[in-house]
Amino acid sequence: MADLFTPLTIGGRGLPNRIAMAPGPCGATNPDGFVSDEALAYYTRRASGGVGLIITEALRVTPPEEALCTVHLGIYADAFVPRLRRLVTAIRVYGARVIFTLDDPPPPALAPIATLQVCIEAFAFAAWRAHCAGADGVMLTSADGGLLYSLLSPLHNQRDDAYGESSQGRQRMAIEIIEAIRRWLGTRLIIGFRLLADEFTPGGLTLQDARMLAKRLTAAGVHLLDVTTPDTSTNVASFPGWSLPLANSIKRVVDVPVIGSGDLGDPLLVDSAIRDRSVDLIMLDQTLRLDPDWPIKARVTLDDADDG
Repeated sequence: MADLFTPLTIGGRGLPNRIAMAPGPCGATNPDGFVSDEALAYYTRRASGGVGLIITEALRVTPPEEALCTVHLGIYADAFVPRLRRLVTAIRVYGARVIFTLDDPPPPALAPIATLQVCIEAFAFAAWRAHCAGADGVMLTSADGGLLYSLLSPLHNQRDDAYGESSQGRQRMAIEIIEAIRRWLGTRLIIGFRLLADEFTPGGLTLQDARMLAKRLTAAGVHLLDVTTPDTSTNVASFPGWSLPLANSIKRVVDVPVIGSGDLGDPLLVDSAIRDRSVDLIMLDQTLRLDPDWPIKARVTLDDADDG
């Protein structure tokens, strides 16, 4: 029976445990998009605390407009690769695996199809740079208000062309990006997808939509699903482990590892979720931000519980 500290293999790469770091902002990025020494230290510190998988904050796949150049991490040029490689190397010292999150801001609501196709190519180039930097994989995301979210959500996508109108149209760009990465890189990278389980809003994405999309994503080549929920919602009661049943509902229709998240700072709770196969990994955000050594302390807590 697997537990929180049982190794796991994803896409041919071994993880030392089932603890993943959420792709939240490190708070140490610059307008130039390069990995700063402060960002390097932030990620390395979490790796040294024993986390098994680090999923970075979003890296932009296209350059920001000069007038709107805010702080960010970039992967839209080859010049970023050496610093990204340094980040991967520093994390790997501690045995953790590294997945780069790839995203971009939403396009204008009526952006021409040619613009979307340029973005698809940009994602593929970004995945190649991730591979060159030594990353174990890339994570696409439909959960954080970026490009794919704006296309997948029926609340935001009002297009009347091949990238809108129906659920298959709204899913088209995500599938085409995955297929483009697979054509270029084959199985050399883990392809993950951060999947919004439910928007909890009338007319928005539902759990049934997420289950159908999960099956399409894995058929296209996704190796890992990170099932998440909106950051804030007044429509649901939040308590530790509340969203695990949503992740488990998606896990039941796919054959790839599934990450669960949502107020999971209790070692006994998350170990139980792994043991009963509700999810395959658990994701921590604020918990790791406040206490990078949580994995080390969790192991002690679980060992003491077993001894008791």
